[in-house]
Amino acid sequence: MNLDLTPKQLQLQSWCREFVETTVMTKARYWDKQASFPWDIYDAAHDAGLINKYVPSAYGGQGSSLLDGCIANEELGFGCTGISTAITINDLGLLPLLIAGNEEQKKHYLSMITGERLLVSFCVTEPEAGSDVASMKTTATLHGDHWVINGTKKWITVGPFAHFFVVFAVSDHEQGHRGLSCFLVPGDHPNITRGEPLAKMGQKAAPACLVQFDDVAVPVTHMLGQPGDGFQIIMKSFDFSRPSLSAQAVGLARRALEEAVKYAGERQAFGQSVSRFQGVGFLLSDMTIKVEAARWLTRCAAWQKDKGNSNTREAAICKAYSGDAAMSNATEAVQVFGGNGYSEDFPVEKLMRDAKIFQIYEGTTQIQKLIILRDLYQS
Repeated sequence: MNLDLTPKQLQLQSWCREFVETTVMTKARYWDKQASFPWDIYDAAHDAGLINKYVPSAYGGQGSSLLDGCIANEELGFGCTGISTAITINDLGLLPLLIAGNEEQKKHYLSMITGERLLVSFCVTEPEAGSDVASMKTTATLHGDHWVINGTKKWITVGPFAHFFVVFAVSDHEQGHRGLSCFLVPGDHPNITRGEPLAKMGQKAAPACLVQFDDVAVPVTHMLGQPGDGFQIIMKSFDFSRPSLSAQAVGLARRALEEAVKYAGERQAFGQSVSRFQGVGFLLSDMTIKVEAARWLTRCAAWQKDKGNSNTREAAICKAYSGDAAMSNATEAVQVFGGNGYSEDFPVEKLMRDAKIFQIYEGTTQIQKLIILRDLYQS
């Protein structure tokens, strides 16, 4: 087993790190205050080849492996997970099209989206349905050669600006979660209403909103896969996206560690740096353990997927662990900074605000543990 990164991957890591230092970190606080989409960074990331990473090059994307994407995402997450979530939204939004789209759909829509720098939002969560997708209320009813979609989606990342929505809706009420279907819906449809950006604790550079669909008719050619494929498309999407997202959490955990190490080494108390006190030093050691463990769990899940193996369990493990590691490290960094950690003048208060969502979206930590538990009794 060779755990070394290839020369190409090391070059990718170095190049992404430079991009983050010069383009992301210099504006992270500004976009957090603005609580709006960072278009300037998005354009720079597009020019740098950091958008649509997993789309094959034949359709205008980067054709990256999941492992390569995780290497890049760790660096982006180190800089700002709000910005990284905003500029990597298509990595999630386009997965249903990559997974279930036919060749004609892929050729038409992927080429359009990559060529015109369009944004695609992933619409699963509803006001009364989050982890329990079987409780989804949004419906899709077939009328001749069109599906008519009605319902409300909530917490739709980049929803205020999305050019397309990938919408999951109930097309057969009798089948439970097997009655879900998936649709690609143009964002300019006149019967779509977008709410104001929702006030959030963190990751403010990735605005989210409520999206209302009222008799939104789309041609049958806009269905991805077959009727009833929706649940499997969601699950397959998450097997891919959870390692990608976890890598951003690793980046945040690493940033919290580096900020804490630097501050503890410089801060003086009782005639010595606070890093020399065991109470602080052990915090830094524990933070280091969490970064290393989260990184390798994430890379393992990505590696399994790239090999073509089932990675559902590994994706759940890395998502659960890295989300907790990000939150824990951010919290401990604030503790190391003491009173200064509670101030907006220092970077760690933002890390703590940004970290919490990693334990919630794309399946809470508790949902990941349920997935792991089910695997234990199926193996």
